[in-house]
Amino acid sequence: MTTLLITDLDNTLYDWVTFFARSFTSMVDALVNELGVDREELLDEFRAIHLRLGDSEQPFAVLELPCIRARFGQLDRLALKHRLDGPLHAFNSERNRTLKLYDSVSETLAALQESGVLIVGHTEAVKANAYYRLAKLGIVDRFRRLYVLDSGYPGHPDPERASELRPPEGFVHVLPRLRRKPNPEVLLEICSQEGIAPEDAWYIGDSLTRDIGMAKAAGVAAIWARYGTSYDPRLWETLVRVSHWSEEDVRREAELKRRAGTIHPDFTIDSFDELIEILGAERGPFAVARAL
Repeated sequence: MTTLLITDLDNTLYDWVTFFARSFTSMVDALVNELGVDREELLDEFRAIHLRLGDSEQPFAVLELPCIRARFGQLDRLALKHRLDGPLHAFNSERNRTLKLYDSVSETLAALQESGVLIVGHTEAVKANAYYRLAKLGIVDRFRRLYVLDSGYPGHPDPERASELRPPEGFVHVLPRLRRKPNPEVLLEICSQEGIAPEDAWYIGDSLTRDIGMAKAAGVAAIWARYGTSYDPRLWETLVRVSHWSEEDVRREAELKRRAGTIHPDFTIDSFDELIEILGAERGPFAVARAL
């Protein structure tokens, strides 16, 4: 019997809140210093673009900002990318410094894969972002497939770089926008695609309402990555300032949080390597990785 592990990415494998908030702030600081634009107006424009695209982490949204277009409107996307090399470099430098796997993630994924566990990723991040992070962090080969949400991302402005970032054929499965967390149909579709019954699948994620509640509703064993909820709340406020959430999204999130007290994960972990014991105890002994 094959066991399927479906893992969330952001704040389950790495601290997305910290790395993205700090990287975004570094880019905004550079834009303000280099171009003399007003910070609050800049953030308002970022939020408007995120709302339009339905995503708060939209690659190269800076190229679409009205204040940037008003100043450099004659430039195409590639030329504009080069003109804004300083702010974009600030983002990349901070990302290189702060985007790190949580302790034991790489070793645990390797151990699970070697033990015959089928591993797939699930995220609502843009395909290019999700695949890039798995590749950059050196764990993309641990995944059979990556499930992402459909997005309006127009692609990297540099065609050559876009080609380098393109995932292998068949590796990424794009889910329709209606299949958003915490819709349990998401996990039922993933199980169906992978040929695994829901009762033979596990889902791990950091959100009680979006991840754990979804897994429980789908009849999939749920593991709460409690460690993923530990970050500086001021960084979360940075993200909320430019969030893509509409008023309807805010109301829905409030309702989800109201129900959080009724959601009970099957397991709660404070380190990713606890998966070894959980899956080993419940789904048959592992021949490797007991030394982790």
